[in-house]
Amino acid sequence: MSSELHIEVKKNEGSIPVNILYLKGPLDANTQNGLVNKADELMGNGTSNLVIDLNGVDYMGSAGLRAINSVSKSLTEKGGKLGLSNPSEPVAKIMKTLGFDSFFNVYDTTESALKEF
Repeated sequence: MSSELHIEVKKNEGSIPVNILYLKGPLDANTQNGLVNKADELMGNGTSNLVIDLNGVDYMGSAGLRAINSVSKSLTEKGGKLGLSNPSEPVAKIMKTLGFDSFFNVYDTTESALKEF
């Protein structure tokens, strides 16, 4: 397991523009700031809608869940929203066990998440 979180950003230009963040690596106490900082940077540049693709996340700790919650709150304050997509098996299990999937919009694929914007 890598100790770094890599974030690739792609912009989906639909009727409502949405940035997609493809994460790869662990999302935990050591890497959470990378996600929050990248989201803050995008929001500072006018982004108000994000999809976070979790397929490449091999581990998510409670700090990762807090980071996602923080991003969601910031987007909501801007009148936007967050979608989570394509969670890896370990991430999906953690989210379901903790009830996180009932608080956030979680989609099986990034394409299905984009349709909700």
